[in-house]
Amino acid sequence: MSEPQPVEYDYRVEQIEGSLPAGLAGTLYRNGPGRWEDHTGRPLHHLFDGDGMVSAFTLAAGQVHYRNRYVRTRHFRGKSGTRHLGTAATGGWLANVGRIPPNLANTNIVEHAGHLYALWEGGPPHEIDPVTLETRGVRRFGGRLRWMGSYSAHPSFCPRSGEMFNFGVEFIPRPHLRIYRTDVRGRLEHFRSARLPYLAMVHDFALTQRYLVFLVSPIIPDAMPIALGLTPLGDAMHYRPERGSVFILVPRDGGPIRRVECDAVLQFHLSNAYDDRGDVVVDAITYADGRLLGRIARFHTSSLSDAPSEFSRFRISAAGRVSREQLSDTPCEFPRHHGGYQGMAHRYAYVSSRRRLGSFYDSIAKLDLIDRSEASYTAEAAGNSFCEPVFTPRPDATAEDDGWLLTVEYQAAEHTSRLVIIDARDVGAGPVATAALKHHLPQGFHGSFSPGRAD
Repeated sequence: MSEPQPVEYDYRVEQIEGSLPAGLAGTLYRNGPGRWEDHTGRPLHHLFDGDGMVSAFTLAAGQVHYRNRYVRTRHFRGKSGTRHLGTAATGGWLANVGRIPPNLANTNIVEHAGHLYALWEGGPPHEIDPVTLETRGVRRFGGRLRWMGSYSAHPSFCPRSGEMFNFGVEFIPRPHLRIYRTDVRGRLEHFRSARLPYLAMVHDFALTQRYLVFLVSPIIPDAMPIALGLTPLGDAMHYRPERGSVFILVPRDGGPIRRVECDAVLQFHLSNAYDDRGDVVVDAITYADGRLLGRIARFHTSSLSDAPSEFSRFRISAAGRVSREQLSDTPCEFPRHHGGYQGMAHRYAYVSSRRRLGSFYDSIAKLDLIDRSEASYTAEAAGNSFCEPVFTPRPDATAEDDGWLLTVEYQAAEHTSRLVIIDARDVGAGPVATAALKHHLPQGFHGSFSPGRAD
């Protein structure tokens, strides 16, 4: 599952089981680390340190075509330094002092305004050719994304305006969020800035019709050892629940920013958020403790399967009170929903989940957030695992769940991977079609679907 894939492929997939759905046409793009070594061949230990590898599954005319390419970052081309998130450069502290991890473009891939971007939250996006997957270069949106400016791997898209919102965490002169808005023609502008309560890792946010919603978890680095080159950034990140968490609500109309404190919450991914009269409702994948940080930092020798997570809902009242309820106690991650319901009250969320004790995410689950029921499909073979499920609606669909889930399953016994397509209306029935690759893919992180013509 985490074994590198050094080969770049380009071929038509021959082994298809079931029937590819009529009306499902386009490309599933996925991004994630493809190899964990620097240009000298030295192994890297942190899960987030691998070079970004983009995969594309193109569905058209009843066929599936697969292609993968590494993002030609400076790191991939051997032009950057050798200090990483979880691995120090050789040469002691003098070789590490003042250095920052390289941009690996390995976390997400999204399309907006006719451009395809490979994203990594510590630096600018890399534009990718949507057909060949060749790297077109670093993009700073006409210089409006500053040289040292970070740019999150989790933008949010407004389904009504077509705008893309995103942010970066900046530390100078004091920790703050620098928020960006990109219009339908691809023009980026600095939208707002919001002060952070402390130096923290902020990975994701959500969009409602009124607010940009940030949930700040106290994942706090020890700044001095990092600055002096004594420890890699990944080893210096610690969960400090005594600092508490803060919801930062940034009004889209330019009004005053709201900050609402609450008990500490450890999370990486928000699912969705929406306005409910004067309240704001936020769904997130939350963890009971900070053990996941250590597992990620040494994922080759640690198990990621015992970090307890659950699907939680927060309600922020107009008076500034925060309540929390558990919507599902099934261990899960990588939440997705119908993109047309971004920022709106919705019924369904889709996640990678865990059913077998000791396994990674061996199931795909559909959560009904109204009646609190779950439907899931679990891999038939022990040791298999699924990546994030991407929802794409059926053409002319009217129901929220009328569409398909596209995911990639790693098959442990065969050491291969396959594209899995599930009818979102009946997740428990399992795949309606699969397309088996000749090789394996590392698990990866996030992806998106770009619709095409149903020829």
